Amino acid sequence: MKKTLLLFPLILFAQIDKIEYKGLLHISPITANSIIKIHKNDNFNVEKIDESIKALYKTGYFQTIKAVKEGNTLIFECLEKPTILKVDFENLSEDLKKLLKERGYMPKKGEILSLEKLDNLKEFIKAYYLSKGYFNTIVNIEKKFVTPTSVKLTISIKKGEELVIKDVKFFGAKKISKDELLEETENRPRTFWSAFPFTNSGRLNIYKLISDKEALQNYYLNLGFMDAYVSDPLAKSNFDNYSATIDYSIYEGIRYLVKKIDIDYPKNIKVTLPELNLKTDKYFNVSALREDMKNIQHAFANEGYAYAKVYPEIKKEGSNAFITYKVIPGEIVYIRNVIINGNTKTLDRVIRRNVYLAPGDKFSYRDLTDSKNALQRSGYLEDVKIEQKKVSSNQIDLIVNVKEGLSGSLKAGISYGSYSKLGFNFAITEKNVFGSGQSVSASADFSSVSRTYRVSLVNPRVFDTKYSFNTSIFDTNFEGISYTSRQKGFTAGVGKRLSRYVGANITYGFTKTKLSDYNTTEYTMPESTKSYVVASVSYNNTDNYFFPTSGHKASISAEFAGLGGDEKYIKTLAQYKYFYPLKDKTYKTYAVLKYRIIAGMINDNGYLPINEKFYLGGIRSVRGFSSYSISPVDDEGNKIGGKYKLVTGPEISTPLSIKNKVWLSGFIDYGVIGENGLDIKRSSFGFSLDWITPMGPLCFVWAWPIKSEPGDDLQRFEFSIGASF
Repeated sequence: MKKTLLLFPLILFAQIDKIEYKGLLHISPITANSIIKIHKNDNFNVEKIDESIKALYKTGYFQTIKAVKEGNTLIFECLEKPTILKVDFENLSEDLKKLLKERGYMPKKGEILSLEKLDNLKEFIKAYYLSKGYFNTIVNIEKKFVTPTSVKLTISIKKGEELVIKDVKFFGAKKISKDELLEETENRPRTFWSAFPFTNSGRLNIYKLISDKEALQNYYLNLGFMDAYVSDPLAKSNFDNYSATIDYSIYEGIRYLVKKIDIDYPKNIKVTLPELNLKTDKYFNVSALREDMKNIQHAFANEGYAYAKVYPEIKKEGSNAFITYKVIPGEIVYIRNVIINGNTKTLDRVIRRNVYLAPGDKFSYRDLTDSKNALQRSGYLEDVKIEQKKVSSNQIDLIVNVKEGLSGSLKAGISYGSYSKLGFNFAITEKNVFGSGQSVSASADFSSVSRTYRVSLVNPRVFDTKYSFNTSIFDTNFEGISYTSRQKGFTAGVGKRLSRYVGANITYGFTKTKLSDYNTTEYTMPESTKSYVVASVSYNNTDNYFFPTSGHKASISAEFAGLGGDEKYIKTLAQYKYFYPLKDKTYKTYAVLKYRIIAGMINDNGYLPINEKFYLGGIRSVRGFSSYSISPVDDEGNKIGGKYKLVTGPEISTPLSIKNKVWLSGFIDYGVIGENGLDIKRSSFGFSLDWITPMGPLCFVWAWPIKSEPGDDLQRFEFSIGASF
């Protein structure tokens, strides 16, 4: 800071009549007056003037400030720091540009030039490329002054050279092969496959060296080497040819077998203990030990012991290990308060009705987990975290931190078939109207052979009770291969939550149908009406709305048509979906195994129209075949639909990017349909890419038939916005 004070001591006691500023650009004189420590009508005072100069300088806008006296006027002559007029980058990648903006390092036009910020920018860019395996990156910042108070920045980046790993040595490793150990590290020697995407690049990444050491240490402990020690890695670089070698020193020790496992806790506590992952007569595994400690703690937390502690006591005899889990349960803990944070739209009461713990309740980890899962199943919360804040030895506050997601979504899809040609579907949905948890949607489907309009409303908790309400109106037109149908109608229903996971619903509906252009006399009537009731029961304990990783979803429904009207039949549908997380040796989920089965049956009690029968094919049944293309036919080859159907198949999904919510899935679909039994069989295999976008979940599907017949309407690729499994 450069400050100057030009005043004459003999007139310091004169009164200030006026204060002026010269050189102010970013702040006004009024703002400056509020900052300084001396004011009009004060006496000239050296200390106050000095304090004023310091206060102005602290704003960060000034290079120099000089105070002078002209008569009874005090003048602050200021030279402001230059502002950035323009910023140009050379060799700036889009990824780095995005990161600089996110972290606040990107210089902006109009802001004050800060040399410290520019230095931080240079260091960040160098660290970024170093983390990518590029060493000696050069960042040059050229400052060109256009005026004394404005500057143009030119920032040029020369990416450094990559250090290629030639070899990794594990000194002392005799019981585990080098190839096994390399599988646990990020830093590995370059191979032929390093040139391909999603493989190890073979570049040295110094930021991964410590985590590599920890991974190796855990690997030994997971194999039973309880005394194993892995040294800090020694990376040796050769900048003549930009190569590197990494050395580890390893002490392996004895491999221990678990001979006995006990859980020591007060026997007056009634608790359901979990099945242990660590097994007797098996080698010790530290990840299994940690998982057991966590599960035991949760078991006691289910009984109210929120602060229960679990400690392992390990005794070694020769190559045998004896494990005792010591449990210190503490006191039973009660909920003092439940605090909701992060909801700017959703009402507190809407979130609270899905939290199964209230003030005064005994703590339960199971209730805590179910609360989190219920909130994440709502569809309008992107993320939920429930923090446990200790208040006293027997009281706890629950802080429910929510991140509201995109409750409103625009869904769109495109399909193509040899009969239906190009098709489009659109839907606008708001799952959280005015933060109430109510859902409203309007959809439209168009293709060369179909048109559907539908508007629906769902209130999942009427007046915050266990009762729900739903209603819809619709207008559809469909030109099938064997018929053309036009339907108009409405539905209205009520439901009730029977338990935490189980709900029941009963819906009344009325539909008016017109059939024309039919090529068959079976199951056709030019005009008909349907008055019907649908009763259903559903179960859902999954952990997420869009991408469940664990749990079950099941439902069964029966539609009774014939409460007046012409159509008379009973249609029964049942479906079950299972989600099972696949975990690695450290018990982290790396993939999700899914299985589904959908079955349906129709009893004809007088008149069953062709458009109410079952058809298979499409993204939600047997993928790889066009929608509604799999069906029984009459003697003339017209598709007439089936009275029985079954769709099943496994699927396995793995996240490509947790941050961006992208999952890759592989699947096998099998479907059977028939008029008097399940005699028409089709199957397919393929893969899909699911991505949560701002418009909703986007699904791309590629599928190929396993079992097909000549004349089948195949569909290799389709996509839609919405779930496919």
